[in-house]
Amino acid sequence: MNYLTYHDLEKEDKHGFTAGDKSLTEESLVVREMVVPGMFDYPDMYVRHIYLTFRTQQYLIISMTDYELDEAKKLEICTGAGKFLKERSERN
Repeated sequence: MNYLTYHDLEKEDKHGFTAGDKSLTEESLVVREMVVPGMFDYPDMYVRHIYLTFRTQQYLIISMTDYELDEAKKLEICTGAGKFLKERSERN
């Protein structure tokens, strides 16, 4: 399975998508869904998994945000991932 990472972290000023270098396999290590407690003036980080099918390919989106995702934000991330993947495929 292919994967993308989505960041929306205010303090780190890290926003947007990054494509994975390789496909995930059964032996790949993936951060599990969790809330990582904030430390040293950093807020909690929410790690969530979202699944997306784009042009018959399955993708795991690993989101890392400093807020909990609601359904509207999950949809927004999926829409953004589709645009990201489309632009990426047009460049190649």
